Amino acid sequence: MYFNLYHCLVVATLLPVVAYGETTSYTCKFSVEATSKGLSKQASPFELRFIVDASTRKSYLIGNLGASEVKEIPNTDGGVSFLEITASGNIMVTAITNSGEAVHSRNGIMFETLVPSQLYGHCTRQ
Repeated sequence: MYFNLYHCLVVATLLPVVAYGETTSYTCKFSVEATSKGLSKQASPFELRFIVDASTRKSYLIGNLGASEVKEIPNTDGGVSFLEITASGNIMVTAITNSGEAVHSRNGIMFETLVPSQLYGHCTRQ
Protein backbone atom coordinates (compact mmCIF):
# COMPACT_ATOMS: atom_id res chain seq x y z
CA MET A 1 0.00 0.00 0.00
CA TYR A 2 2.89 2.39 0.76
CA PHE A 3 4.30 1.70 -2.71
CA ASN A 4 1.03 2.69 -4.40
CA LEU A 5 0.62 5.79 -2.25
CA TYR A 6 4.17 6.90 -3.09
CA HIS A 7 3.53 6.53 -6.83
CA CYS A 8 0.27 8.44 -6.55
CA LEU A 9 2.08 11.30 -4.82
CA VAL A 10 4.79 11.40 -7.49
CA VAL A 11 2.22 11.43 -10.30
CA ALA A 12 0.14 14.09 -8.52
CA THR A 13 3.26 16.24 -8.09
CA LEU A 14 4.37 15.95 -11.72
CA LEU A 15 0.94 16.11 -13.36
CA PRO A 16 0.66 19.93 -13.31
CA VAL A 17 4.07 20.20 -15.02
CA VAL A 18 3.10 17.74 -17.75
CA ALA A 19 -0.44 19.02 -18.24
CA TYR A 20 0.43 22.71 -18.26
CA GLY A 21 3.52 23.28 -20.40
CA GLU A 22 4.79 26.79 -20.88
CA THR A 23 2.68 28.69 -23.39
CA THR A 24 2.91 32.17 -24.83
CA SER A 25 0.05 33.90 -26.56
CA TYR A 26 -0.21 36.93 -28.80
CA THR A 27 -3.51 38.78 -29.09
CA CYS A 28 -3.54 40.91 -32.23
CA LYS A 29 -5.90 43.63 -33.42
CA PHE A 30 -5.60 45.05 -36.91
CA SER A 31 -7.44 48.28 -37.68
CA VAL A 32 -6.01 49.33 -41.08
CA GLU A 33 -6.21 47.28 -44.28
CA ALA A 34 -4.33 47.76 -47.54
CA THR A 35 -5.75 46.21 -50.72
CA SER A 36 -5.42 46.91 -54.43
CA LYS A 37 -8.06 49.61 -53.88
CA GLY A 38 -5.95 51.45 -51.26
CA LEU A 39 -5.94 51.90 -47.47
CA SER A 40 -9.05 51.67 -45.34
CA LYS A 41 -9.73 51.89 -41.62
CA GLN A 42 -11.71 48.91 -40.32
CA ALA A 43 -15.04 49.66 -38.63
CA SER A 44 -14.13 46.98 -36.08
CA PRO A 45 -10.60 45.58 -35.75
CA PHE A 46 -9.75 42.23 -37.31
CA GLU A 47 -8.54 40.01 -34.45
CA LEU A 48 -6.19 37.03 -34.36
CA ARG A 49 -4.66 35.10 -31.49
CA PHE A 50 -1.55 32.97 -31.63
CA ILE A 51 -0.73 30.32 -29.02
CA VAL A 52 2.83 28.96 -28.77
CA ASP A 53 3.27 25.75 -26.76
CA ALA A 54 6.95 25.52 -25.80
CA SER A 55 6.67 21.95 -24.52
CA THR A 56 5.35 20.56 -27.83
CA ARG A 57 7.06 23.19 -30.01
CA LYS A 58 3.78 23.78 -31.82
CA SER A 59 1.98 27.03 -32.56
CA TYR A 60 -1.67 27.66 -33.31
CA LEU A 61 -3.71 30.45 -34.82
CA ILE A 62 -7.13 31.15 -33.33
CA GLY A 63 -9.12 33.22 -35.80
CA ASN A 64 -12.64 34.01 -36.84
CA LEU A 65 -12.89 30.69 -38.74
CA GLY A 66 -11.50 28.45 -35.97
CA ALA A 67 -8.03 27.18 -35.07
CA SER A 68 -5.16 25.89 -37.20
CA GLU A 69 -1.55 24.92 -36.66
CA VAL A 70 0.97 27.50 -37.89
CA LYS A 71 4.76 27.66 -38.15
CA GLU A 72 6.52 30.00 -35.72
CA ILE A 73 9.60 31.71 -37.18
CA PRO A 74 11.71 33.67 -34.65
CA ASN A 75 13.39 36.79 -36.04
CA THR A 76 17.01 37.37 -34.96
CA ASP A 77 16.53 41.15 -35.22
CA GLY A 78 13.67 41.08 -32.71
CA GLY A 79 10.19 39.69 -33.03
CA VAL A 80 8.49 36.68 -34.51
CA SER A 81 6.55 35.68 -37.61
CA PHE A 82 3.84 33.07 -38.01
CA LEU A 83 3.23 31.27 -41.31
CA GLU A 84 -0.10 29.68 -42.12
CA ILE A 85 -0.81 27.62 -45.23
CA THR A 86 -4.55 27.16 -45.58
CA ALA A 87 -6.24 23.98 -46.76
CA SER A 88 -6.69 25.57 -50.20
CA GLY A 89 -2.98 26.52 -50.42
CA ASN A 90 -3.25 30.23 -49.63
CA ILE A 91 -0.39 31.77 -47.64
CA MET A 92 -0.90 34.00 -44.60
CA VAL A 93 2.02 35.57 -42.71
CA THR A 94 1.89 37.62 -39.53
CA ALA A 95 5.03 39.48 -38.39
CA ILE A 96 5.19 40.91 -34.85
CA THR A 97 7.99 43.11 -33.51
CA ASN A 98 9.11 42.92 -29.87
CA SER A 99 7.30 46.23 -29.27
CA GLY A 100 4.06 44.73 -30.64
CA GLU A 101 3.78 46.39 -34.05
CA ALA A 102 2.28 43.87 -36.45
CA VAL A 103 1.39 43.22 -40.07
CA HIS A 104 -0.80 40.37 -41.32
CA SER A 105 -0.33 39.58 -45.02
CA ARG A 106 -2.82 37.47 -46.92
CA ASN A 107 -1.82 36.11 -50.32
CA GLY A 108 -4.76 34.24 -51.68
CA ILE A 109 -6.37 33.02 -54.84
CA MET A 110 -10.12 32.50 -54.99
CA PHE A 111 -11.93 31.43 -58.15
CA GLU A 112 -8.76 32.11 -60.20
CA THR A 113 -8.59 35.68 -58.87
CA LEU A 114 -5.86 37.15 -56.66
CA VAL A 115 -7.13 38.25 -53.25
CA PRO A 116 -4.13 39.96 -51.60
CA SER A 117 -4.32 42.23 -48.57
CA GLN A 118 -2.29 43.47 -45.64
CA LEU A 119 -3.59 44.44 -42.24
CA TYR A 120 -1.70 46.72 -39.86
CA GLY A 121 -2.10 46.76 -36.12
CA HIS A 122 -0.70 45.79 -32.75
CA CYS A 123 -0.25 42.59 -30.74
CA THR A 124 0.13 42.11 -27.00
CA ARG A 125 2.10 39.19 -25.63
CA GLN A 126 0.89 37.26 -22.60
